[in-house]
Amino acid sequence: MIVAAVLQLADANPAVSQTLFLTAYAVPADPGLDPAASAWSDTRAVQVPLSGQLGTYAAGGGSIATVNVQALHFGEKLYVRVQWADATVDESTTKVEDFSDAVALEFPARSASSVPSICMGQADAGVNIWHWRADSQRGLVDPVNVYPGALINLDTKKDPFFYTARDAGNPFANPELGSVQTLIAHTFGTLAPANAQDVVGEGVRVGDGWAVVFSRSYASADFNQAKFAADARTDMAVAVWNGSEDDRNGRKSVSQFVTLRIGGSEATGGGGGGTPIVLLAVVSLLGLSGLGVGLAVYGMRETGGR
Repeated sequence: MIVAAVLQLADANPAVSQTLFLTAYAVPADPGLDPAASAWSDTRAVQVPLSGQLGTYAAGGGSIATVNVQALHFGEKLYVRVQWADATVDESTTKVEDFSDAVALEFPARSASSVPSICMGQADAGVNIWHWRADSQRGLVDPVNVYPGALINLDTKKDPFFYTARDAGNPFANPELGSVQTLIAHTFGTLAPANAQDVVGEGVRVGDGWAVVFSRSYASADFNQAKFAADARTDMAVAVWNGSEDDRNGRKSVSQFVTLRIGGSEATGGGGGGTPIVLLAVVSLLGLSGLGVGLAVYGMRETGGR
């Protein structure tokens, strides 16, 4: 009973395969969107495992094994940094056979009444997705640079004939809208842009991979989006697309939900994992010792001290 009480208070569940906690710590100054900002060097990262997308059908992916995730908060804004290894740079999708490197964060939508399905949520529990793409950040690439032998006598950066998706209002086709798109889904086939596009982000190459920072205020003008607050917690999942592996749509590397906690006063206060095993062991031993002493006293009383 004592062990069960300790596990309950510590919010630790030994019946699940893993319990990952990511803490967003307060910082004294705005870290901004630079993934190389000094605030991140003082923040412990949580290593989150990824696997290929599974759902109603096996979509594939899985070339990215893990991501390192960090989180901070300042002035009622949440910052999440994701870093992963990817030796190839895929940031141009001018060719139809090319696909972009990308990363996304998924949270339960504000209107969710329960923990949603990690695969695009469900009718009564939607998800809010923040999606960064390398090609959106780089912007439009002139086709002449992709096909050196092409002969074009129009200004391709302005003529809608070459960018019909942008002319039709597709947000991913307009680099002026930024590199992050905010999405809402209530199961497969319902993914759509959120009413408020208020998430910003920036990615850079770090060594042999990418590092991307997302940021958004705690509150959003869109009721469906995730809501954050000091000393609150929510679920968060990560997905990564590797363009050189033809990742797109459901073909990606995904994680399970991890618990994001917003709180703490120091960025170096710790980043992940559940309650320390040593603490649980000590408390459990103390409880068992107390139980043993109690049983011994009871036995002596029943036998007259013999």
